[in-house]
Amino acid sequence: MESLNIPNAILDNVRIDFPSQFVLSALPYLWDDERNHQICFINTSQWQSAKNRDEYGSMIASADIILSRDRNLAERAHAHGKKALRSWSVPFIHQILLDALYESMEIENIDAHPMEKDPEVYRPQKVLTLLLSAIEKRNGSIFLLGGSPVTLIKAEKNIRATYPGITIVGSMHGMYRPQEELALIQAIQKGNPTLILAGDPIPAGERWIPRHMSTTRSGIFFYYGPILRWFAGR
Repeated sequence: MESLNIPNAILDNVRIDFPSQFVLSALPYLWDDERNHQICFINTSQWQSAKNRDEYGSMIASADIILSRDRNLAERAHAHGKKALRSWSVPFIHQILLDALYESMEIENIDAHPMEKDPEVYRPQKVLTLLLSAIEKRNGSIFLLGGSPVTLIKAEKNIRATYPGITIVGSMHGMYRPQEELALIQAIQKGNPTLILAGDPIPAGERWIPRHMSTTRSGIFFYYGPILRWFAGR
């Protein structure tokens, strides 16, 4: 397996991606390329905003993966969008492993071609579960950003219990002071995490990512507002 294809549909100049569960599970291997990558989730109202070429629209346009968490948007993109495929090269060191993973998922009847059926709606919690399971198999690492101090502590404890093979290389609650931001960026750079998991509250919300991505080393940036509260059991 030298490359993976991700189907997408472009609706009013906004791309909506429809990766299979296999591709989502493969992302920590596929993106082992010393670059930063961002996964975004949008619904119908955010799609309307993404059509503007402001800071938010530019972020969505440049994201590596854009997933619909809204069935109406997914169906509209599937029915009326211009369909295409994007191809990602698989690093040579992971090709045999991903071949084996693909075969195992085929045996389990996990669909590898989501555009051939009803359009997929992507729950951030489900996507993150796939990513974390893959990162754990790689003995990878994550950095947590967001939540209140108490929420962050609980989320970190639950992640350690659920994914013992993942190393949490650092964390920062989302209520940090502006003068603490430099230390936060340095901590992410030093930790070099496989995944930076961010949730509310952080300054500027999801736009924190493109504002700071260029100052960090390689990693997957994943933002969903309630995600740390979800991990904290709230």
